[in-house]
Amino acid sequence: MADVSFRPFTRADLPLLATWLDTPHVAHWWPREDTSLAALDAHYGPAIDGTDQSRLFLILIDDGTPVGFCETYLHADNPEWDQTIGLPNVAGIDYLIGAPELCGHGLGTAMIGAFTGLVFGLYPQVSGIASVPQAANPASRRVLEKNGFRLVDVRTVESDDPGDSGPAAIYLLERA
Repeated sequence: MADVSFRPFTRADLPLLATWLDTPHVAHWWPREDTSLAALDAHYGPAIDGTDQSRLFLILIDDGTPVGFCETYLHADNPEWDQTIGLPNVAGIDYLIGAPELCGHGLGTAMIGAFTGLVFGLYPQVSGIASVPQAANPASRRVLEKNGFRLVDVRTVESDDPGDSGPAAIYLLERA
C-alpha cells in the first residue's frame, strides 16, 4: 500500500478539488450545485484563511502525488451539527479520494488510519472522532469500520449540505 501523508490545503488546490468533485464517484456522495472556483473559494476560503476553525488537507501518496481531500473540525465549533449528531467532545472528519482508479485498493483504509492519528494530535482535548457518511455508502462505512470506528446510529440528520441528504450512518472512534 502507498505511503499516505497530508499537507495543508491551499487555494492553489481548488482546481484539483473542483475536478474531483465533478467525477461521478465523488459527485454521488459529495453533491455540489456549483463546483466553480469562485463557489469553492467562497465555501473553503475561510478555512484556508484561518477565519473558520475547520482544517483542510490534501491527501498525498508516495512521492507527493495528490489523491484526495480531507477536513477536520471540532463539533463544538459547529453547535447545530454538534447537537444534530449528539456525540459530545468529538472532532468530525470528511474525506474523499479523487481518482476512481485508486478506489477499492486499500487507500481509503490507509488514509483514514493516518488521518485519525493526525486528528487526535491536532485536538488532544477530544474523546473521539465522528464521521457521518451516507448510510448507502458502503465503501466509506467499510473503511471506517476497518479503522475501529463503531456504528452509533443510522438516521436522517438535519443539514443544509446536500451531501448529507438521506439516512446517515453516524460512526465514532473513541480515543484509546
